[in-house]
Amino acid sequence: MVASLSKPVWTEEYETEILNKLAAQHAPYLLNLEKVETRPPQTQEEKENFARFRIAGAAHDLFIVQVIAKAIAQLIHDPHWQLSLSRQLGDDGAHSLNSRLRVQELLGYDPIDQIQQQVQEHWEFMGDSAVRDWLGFAAFQVHYELHVVGPFLLQSRVGRISDPKTATYFVDKILPDEAAHRLAVIDWWKQLYDKASPNERSELAAQLLERDEEIQQRRTNYLIDHWDTAHKAKGITGVDGINAVYDGWRREVLAYLIDTPVEKLPKLLSVSQ
Repeated sequence: MVASLSKPVWTEEYETEILNKLAAQHAPYLLNLEKVETRPPQTQEEKENFARFRIAGAAHDLFIVQVIAKAIAQLIHDPHWQLSLSRQLGDDGAHSLNSRLRVQELLGYDPIDQIQQQVQEHWEFMGDSAVRDWLGFAAFQVHYELHVVGPFLLQSRVGRISDPKTATYFVDKILPDEAAHRLAVIDWWKQLYDKASPNERSELAAQLLERDEEIQQRRTNYLIDHWDTAHKAKGITGVDGINAVYDGWRREVLAYLIDTPVEKLPKLLSVSQ
């Protein structure tokens, strides 16, 4: 991906820069936090908390699989992007399956019914927003692949409980896969956006912000609940600023996509509202 002269290429290093900037503003305790060794979940309650976290992750990934399948069939007709999305679909399917199997190892039962129930909940609060048209799908991709990263990075710095098999799979498989997905989403959007005329770009930017706001409204309650699930699973307590970090991260992503300084974006719905 070629960046414009006014901004850097989006990389994992750039993401760390953004998080550090937001942490300085909203969660300064993160900047000088001493590294503490994590430990596996030990009690039955801790194992169940971690299993709930992985069930939620499995549902998140399976929902993405289902949305992408619809998008390939109905919305995205360019074979180049169909192939890119096929890679994302396969990766997230593998991630979901790994979560399902790990829960089965931890607790001794197949959680597929719980996963399916939570997938259905995603469809209920999202409605048709992700598959209504290609702009809705673009906003879905931005939310499910890019906006989620800031809180994840924050939580990774303060977590105290970590299942070893999950951690290994995250490092070896999920982290590189998800980094590739994020870059593909940005590439797809930027190729469409950069080819547009100035008037068309202005309209696309306004439409993306409108769709992004709609999905934020639909997802806010889920995000709050999901972060609570993650904190219980990872032994995170006393963490302040996650809402502000999420809001700031979201603004950074949108500003990057539509080539607008963060401070010139309109007021956006806060996850705290």
